[in-house]
Amino acid sequence: MGLSVPLQADNKSVSPKYRVADWRNAMRSDDWATMVAIFKDRLHGRFLEPIELVEADRTIGEFAGFSIMALDCLLIETLNQFYQGLDETPRDNQGQFWKFFRGSEHFKPNFNKKCSNIFYSHVHCGLLHQAQTKKGTLIRADQDRMIGPAPGGLTKGIIVDRVRFHEALKQEVSTYSRRLEAGDEDGADLRKNFIKKMQLICGRPT
Repeated sequence: MGLSVPLQADNKSVSPKYRVADWRNAMRSDDWATMVAIFKDRLHGRFLEPIELVEADRTIGEFAGFSIMALDCLLIETLNQFYQGLDETPRDNQGQFWKFFRGSEHFKPNFNKKCSNIFYSHVHCGLLHQAQTKKGTLIRADQDRMIGPAPGGLTKGIIVDRVRFHEALKQEVSTYSRRLEAGDEDGADLRKNFIKKMQLICGRPT
């Protein structure tokens, strides 16, 4: 089932609670409950728990929107790589974000292509390359919708409600995990690509 994993990597950590050997054993026995548990533990340890800890800190939580959104952007890239069985995000990064948003029941109602492109440019690229959002785009935590126009309209940017955005991303992880465990006909390629991505991860875990 899928690519082989170097034996010398067996003792390497793939998530806070699991090692490569745990993944190998689960894959060999077709134990999807454990395989999904490893995936969830990895995402929780790398992305979701750090965000929870920041949000819970009364000193910095209120002002940590930029840090939270940066982690959320990395999580989107990670999920998209799992969906497609890729080692890294393809060069068409902007198109990949739109592919993710329009393919998600949790994000599709909030995004059109224009807003997706603004999000990628102003939020993703702004935070990861300039440590700030671009133009008039704002990150807030008190909006009545996930995405809205910035003051002055979309030509200036968007307003992202980070709380609604992050909640939708958590729901996306849950939906994906359930589909992997269910293994229905529609999930055949999903499982195949999931295994491919996990094998790539386990070949050189950190």
